Amino acid sequence: MKIIILLLSIIQLPCVIEGWISYLLHCIMKRLSNILFLFAIISFVWWPLDMLCGIIWAGCEYLKARYLSYNIKFTDALTLYTRLFPTI
Repeated sequence: MKIIILLLSIIQLPCVIEGWISYLLHCIMKRLSNILFLFAIISFVWWPLDMLCGIIWAGCEYLKARYLSYNIKFTDALTLYTRLFPTI
């Protein structure tokens, strides 16, 4: 059981890294869009990757909680993922 939790945590790591990179890029795009609004459209390019990483991370967290006999919903796991990052 510890190996499964470790593997799920390893899978979650790239998702968190991608989330922080995405957060930084969104901050840059927010500043640039003050100059020219067309820069805001660029952030939609990596939006699907953000959603995919969020679903993967939340799925792993949900499975880890189930293995540890915690009753959480998948939506609760998604909320946990969004709390990893500050708001822009």
